[in-house]
Amino acid sequence: MEKKNFFRYLFDFIVIVLGISVSFWFNQVSIKSNDEKDRMRVLSNIEMEVVELKNYCNDRLTTWNQDIKIYDEFLSDELNIEALSSITTSKSRIEYNLIYYRDFEPPMNRYNSLINSGDIRYIKSEKIKELLTRLHTFNLSNIKTTVAYEKALKEQLIALMTSAHSEVFIAGNNNYKGLESYADLLFQAIDDNPRLKANLLVQMKYFKTRVYLLNQYIYVLEELETELALVKSSA
Repeated sequence: MEKKNFFRYLFDFIVIVLGISVSFWFNQVSIKSNDEKDRMRVLSNIEMEVVELKNYCNDRLTTWNQDIKIYDEFLSDELNIEALSSITTSKSRIEYNLIYYRDFEPPMNRYNSLINSGDIRYIKSEKIKELLTRLHTFNLSNIKTTVAYEKALKEQLIALMTSAHSEVFIAGNNNYKGLESYADLLFQAIDDNPRLKANLLVQMKYFKTRVYLLNQYIYVLEELETELALVKSSA
C-alpha cells in the first residue's frame, strides 16, 4: 500500500514538475516572441527617423551651400549680378545671410523616446548602437558648436553693419530699391571696409566648416541606414 502511494505521489510530482516546466517554456517562448516584435518595432522607428533626418539634412545642405555661394559673390573682386541672381532674386535672402544664423535641430523625437522609455535595450546590434551614439552625440555636437560660434560672429557683424553701414539695412527695407542696386551698395560697403570684409571671410570659413561637418553627419546617417537594412533582412 505504501509502495502504491509512493508511486502515485511520484507520478503527481512528475506531472506538477512537467506542468511547471512546460508553462515556463511557453512563457519564455512568449517573452522571446514579444521581445522580437519590440525589436522590429524599434528598428522600424529608427528607419523612419533616418528618412526624416536625411530629408532635413539635404534641405540644410542645399541652403548652407547657397549661403557660401552668396558670400562668394560679395567677396569676389567684382560683383556678378547675373551669377548672384541665379542663386537668389530676393534682397531678404541676402540680408538673412548677414543677420541670422542657421540653427541645426534635426528631428530626433523617436530616438529620444527610445532613450527615455528604455526601448533602446531591444537593439541587439552593437554597430547600430555605436552609429546612433556617434550621430546624436559626437557629430551633432560638432555641428552645434560651429553654429554657436557663427551666432557670436553674427552679433559682431550686426553691430558693425548698423554702425558703419546702416544704409545697407535701410536699402534692404526700401521697396523701391531693386536687387541690383542693393547688391551694389552692399558690395561697395564690403570692398571699402576691411574690417567688414574680414568678418565675412571668417564667417565664410564657418560656413564651409559646417557644410563639411554636415556631410560627415550624413555619411554616418547613410552608414546607419545600410546597417539597419542588413539587420532587418537577416531577422
